[in-house]
Amino acid sequence: MKDVGDLGTVVRTLDLVSRSPVGWVLFDAELVVRDCNDAALALFGVSRDEFLGRSPRELHWSAERLSGETTEQPASRTLATAQPTFAKVLGLSVGARHFRWLSINTYPVLDARGVNGVVSSYADVTDAVRTHRNLDVSLAVSQIARSVERDVDYLDKLCLALVHRGHFPLTFLTRDLARDTQIAHAAGLVHELREVVAASPAAARAAHGLTGIAARAGETQVANHALRDPRLAPWHQPLAALGLRAMIAIPFATAGAPLVLHVLSHHEDEFDETTVRGLEAVVREMELGMDHVAASERLREAFDGTLAALAEVSEARDPYNAGHQRGVGALGEAIARQLGLDRASAALVRQAGEVADVGKVAVPAEVLTRPGALSALELALIQGHCEIGSQILRHAQLPWPIADVALAHHERLDGSGYPRGLTGDDIIVPARIIAVADTVEAMTHHRPYRPARTLDEALAEITEGAGTRYDADVVEACRAVFAGGFTFTRVAREAGPTPSRTGDDGRE
Repeated sequence: MKDVGDLGTVVRTLDLVSRSPVGWVLFDAELVVRDCNDAALALFGVSRDEFLGRSPRELHWSAERLSGETTEQPASRTLATAQPTFAKVLGLSVGARHFRWLSINTYPVLDARGVNGVVSSYADVTDAVRTHRNLDVSLAVSQIARSVERDVDYLDKLCLALVHRGHFPLTFLTRDLARDTQIAHAAGLVHELREVVAASPAAARAAHGLTGIAARAGETQVANHALRDPRLAPWHQPLAALGLRAMIAIPFATAGAPLVLHVLSHHEDEFDETTVRGLEAVVREMELGMDHVAASERLREAFDGTLAALAEVSEARDPYNAGHQRGVGALGEAIARQLGLDRASAALVRQAGEVADVGKVAVPAEVLTRPGALSALELALIQGHCEIGSQILRHAQLPWPIADVALAHHERLDGSGYPRGLTGDDIIVPARIIAVADTVEAMTHHRPYRPARTLDEALAEITEGAGTRYDADVVEACRAVFAGGFTFTRVAREAGPTPSRTGDDGRE
C-alpha cells in the first residue's frame, strides 16, 4: 500500500460525518478502502473488518448502470483522471449481497505528487429508481394496449416491456398449471432458461412451487432469496446457472385460463414493498389491457363481418365474381406487407380491397354478366360503380383509406383510368396496391365475357404496365409475393380462348 501522507486529514474529516445517512468511503492511491462511516457499511451489507484494507476487486464489488450493463465504479475513473464525479446513479453490491441503487459523488484527494486517493459519497436512491421503473413499465403497458390487435401480441410485448423498460433479466408467463409448466410468453434470458430447464426436468414441475401457490391462492408470491427458498427447490439449479437470485410470481385473471407472471432478478431482495406494489399495479393494468384488447378484437371481427356482408351484397348479383373481392383483399394485404407497411395498415388495405366493388349494387346484373362488348351507356354504368361505392362507404364512416380506394382503384398512373383520370402521386398508395391486386385476381379467373388467363400472363400484363399504368414498386412487390408462394383460395373456372386484353371495361 502506498504512503497516504496528507490523507490523514481526510480520515479525521470522516469522523464528522459518522452519523450521516450518506455513506462515505476513503480510498487510497491503490483504490484500497482506508476508512468509511457506518452508513457505508450498512449500504453494502458488510462489517468494518470485512471492508477496510481491501480493494473493490477483492471485495467482489460489482457496479451496473440503470440499463443493467456492468461498468467500473466512479472512484477508479477519478483516481485515473483527477476529475470528480457528481450524482452518478449506479447499482452497487459487495459480492452477491445487499444490492442498492446509489447516487455517487467522487472527489480526488491531491497532494504535491498528484492524486493520492479518492473520497466517495453514496446516497441510497433505490426507492426512487424502482418507483421510476414501475412508472416506466406501467406507461409502456398502457401504450401497448392501444397498439396491439391480439392478446398473444399483447402478452409478448408485456414481457418485452418488463425486460427493456423494467430492466429485469427474465420474465415469462405460464398458463397451464395442470401439467408441467409451459412457458407461453417470455423475454430476456429465454433461450438460456429453456436450456437449463431441459437439463433439469424437475424444474419444469413449477406447480409444486411459486407458480402453483400463486395460482391456487390467488396471491403474489415473493422469493427474495430464491436459491435458498424451499418453494423453489426444483428451480435452484437452473436459477443458479443463470445467476438469478430473486423471483416473484403474480397471478392475474383473463377470459381464458388464469395466467401467472414471473419476474426474475440477478439481485437478492430485489422485490421490496415498493417493487411488489408497482408490479402488482402493472398486472392490474395488464388485466384492463387484456379486456381492452379482447373488446377491440370483437369490434374488429364485427367490422370485418360488416365488410364481408357488403361484399356479399355486390357479389350476389354476379355469381362469376363470387370471391373476387376477398381474393383482391388478400393479395392487397400481402403486397402491402411486402412493401413494408405495418400489420394494421396492411389490414386496412385488405379491407379496402374486399369492398372496393360495393358500388356494383347499382349496376344491372345483366350488364355485369353479359358476354361481349359493352355499349357506351353500359360502360358508363359499369364505371360509375367507383363513385357510388365511395359514397356508400363514406356514409358508413369507415376508416381511411377504404372509401378512397373504392373511388380510385381503377385509376392508372398515366391518366388512362377512371373515374377521374388521376395521374401519378394523385393516386393514393393503397389504391395503387388494389389496382394491381384487382387486375391480377380478375385476369386469372373466368368470366362469361372472357376466359381466365394464367398467372404468368397476368404478371406479364402488370409488368408491361409497370411505371406507366401501374406503380412499379407495387408490381415488383406483387411478383415477390407470388414468388414466395402466395395463392388465391378460390378455384378458377375452366378457361377458354385467350383474349387480347382483360378487365379494362371495369367488370373485373
